[in-house]
Amino acid sequence: MRQVYDKRILRAVLCFALCASVVVAGLFVSAQVAHAETISEKQAEADELMASIDSLQTMLNDANAEYDRATLEHERASEAADSAAICLKEANLRVDGLQEQLALCAASMYKSGGTASMLEVLIGASSFEEFVALWDSFERITEQEAGLIQESKEACALAEAAEKELAEQEAKAEEEAENAKAARDEIAAAKDELDEELERVNEDIVMLRAKEESERLAADEAMRRAQEAEDIIGSGGATITGWTHPIPSGASVTNEFGWAGAWDGEYHNGIDLGASEGTPIVAATAGTVSYVGDYGSGGKAVKVNHGNGIVTIYMHMSSQAASMGQQVSAGDVIGYVGSTGYSTGPHLHFQIEMNGTPVNPRHFIRF
Repeated sequence: MRQVYDKRILRAVLCFALCASVVVAGLFVSAQVAHAETISEKQAEADELMASIDSLQTMLNDANAEYDRATLEHERASEAADSAAICLKEANLRVDGLQEQLALCAASMYKSGGTASMLEVLIGASSFEEFVALWDSFERITEQEAGLIQESKEACALAEAAEKELAEQEAKAEEEAENAKAARDEIAAAKDELDEELERVNEDIVMLRAKEESERLAADEAMRRAQEAEDIIGSGGATITGWTHPIPSGASVTNEFGWAGAWDGEYHNGIDLGASEGTPIVAATAGTVSYVGDYGSGGKAVKVNHGNGIVTIYMHMSSQAASMGQQVSAGDVIGYVGSTGYSTGPHLHFQIEMNGTPVNPRHFIRF
């Protein structure tokens, strides 16, 4: 019984150790998740997590089986404990009966010539065990009395054995059930943790795929815009006749058009020209002012319609110097460099649109 019990304890310990190793492996995988940047890396991590989860599921199945076995053992132990309790009760009843018989024998012995001292000694015993031992020490006992004494001793031993068996059965059953439940709960908790991590990784995969698709579509759109502009006005490289630099006093390009200027992750619809606060801004070519006001993140702005679907927009002005419907020529001042709206410093965001589509200003003006 002790060897079987020790094997079960060993099996529970091994179960905990295996669970811990799988959890550690799962946590190592989850630690790598934060560093993954591509779908293939994320998918590899998801595969590793699923493998760990499969291992834990197998262990959980075994732990459930072990818990069922331990529960059955507990039921059997409870039945044995009940039987031991019955045996204990019967043994105690037998001892009570023998006590009465021996008491009668002692009284009879005294009447038939026993000494008063013997009766006094027997009556003065502090326990039944002491009573039996004292009785056994007297030489004047019959064969029947000797049998009663021996039966008393055996009954007492049986009662003690039954009581000990009861305690052992209850302790073993309780410990095995607790160990099995603890192992099962530990594995289930570890599996739940990895399930949650796998769910997060799968969400990351979905987000990465969506991001890749968005970037692909944005790149396709940028190529389409560039091709459209080139088909209309050519590849650029020189300022088209009738056009002029929007900051004729001179300004450097601080941010390019398109993805080349996407410093914040957004497609840049114009060119940024760095200049000091208050530097004059002029109309790039002749047209009609179609908007003067706030342009959201572009701050204070002016828009000029040049006909044939061509529009220029001048953003982040400190102040405007044009009015709605005003006719302007190339070089007319329409505002001043500022840093209004979403801006990190004084500059002009210069944007050209053809039929509502932003195109690279370098196709029109040499910067």
